[in-house]
Amino acid sequence: MDTMDDKIAAKILINLLNKDSLGAEEKEAVKTAIGVLSWTALSKSRIKNLKARRDKSAKQ
Repeated sequence: MDTMDDKIAAKILINLLNKDSLGAEEKEAVKTAIGVLSWTALSKSRIKNLKARRDKSAKQ
């Protein structure tokens, strides 16, 4: 099974927030999930940048 891209998952969750069918606790859970996805995306980006810097300095 392939995993879903974080950006796509966050977009789907944001669309869920706009629906009136969710209760207050469900909306809070969706917001928490979006936050976790955001931090995951930031950490992946940071790791990628750190590796690129390391590789660049190793070549010099």
